[in-house]
Formats: sequence, structure tokens, C-alpha cells
Amino acid sequence: MLLAIEMAGVAETMNLGIKMGLDPKVLAGIINTSSGRCWSSDTYNPVPGVIPGIPPSNNYQGGFGSALMAKDLSLAQNASTTTQSPTPLGSLAHQIYRMLAQDPRYATKDFGIVYQFLKDQK
Repeated sequence: MLLAIEMAGVAETMNLGIKMGLDPKVLAGIINTSSGRCWSSDTYNPVPGVIPGIPPSNNYQGGFGSALMAKDLSLAQNASTTTQSPTPLGSLAHQIYRMLAQDPRYATKDFGIVYQFLKDQK
């Protein structure tokens, strides 16, 4: 659950910065020298071309599939309900990844495709 939340946050931040005219690599560098640095920003950045050799730089091929992330988030949400532990961010991430899992453009792609999904929204 934490990784899905983290990846969605990095994707959202990168999308906003890029749409504001920032260079993706420069933006990633700024994030990675700030308190926002995390694995999804410095090791597995979801923006194609920021980090070579990872699924986002290979048309999101390979890696951990979006449909699998949706399944894992479903398990986390079930645990949340069972234990009466509120997980509002986990719930939002689950909603996003369920949409990805139901869309053939994103379902079989690496979970970093959440960046492309957000980029495609108007």
C-alpha cells in the first residue's frame, strides 16, 4: 500500500512540474535533494527517460503490473476494513489502480504507468 501511495504522489508531482515547464530530470534532481526523496523518485522514477534501464524507460514493460498492484491494494483495503483501521490514502490509491487495472492501455503495464495515466487526464 505504501509503495502505491508513494508512486502516485511522485507521478502526480512530476506531472505537475513537467506541465509547468520544468525539465523532468531537473525536477527529479530537486525532489531527490529535498525531504520528498523516496524510492519512487530516486530509484524507480515513473517518468520515461529520467532513469534508464527501468520499466518506465521501456514503455512500462516488465516490472510489477498495475493489475497486481490493484490486487494487493484490495487485500490491504480488506485488512483495513477488518481491523477498522482507516486508510484514506490507501483507499484513494486503490481507486486509482483499479481504474488502471480495468483499462487495457494500462492494466498489463508496470505500476509506474500511473504517471502516464495522470498525464493523459484533462
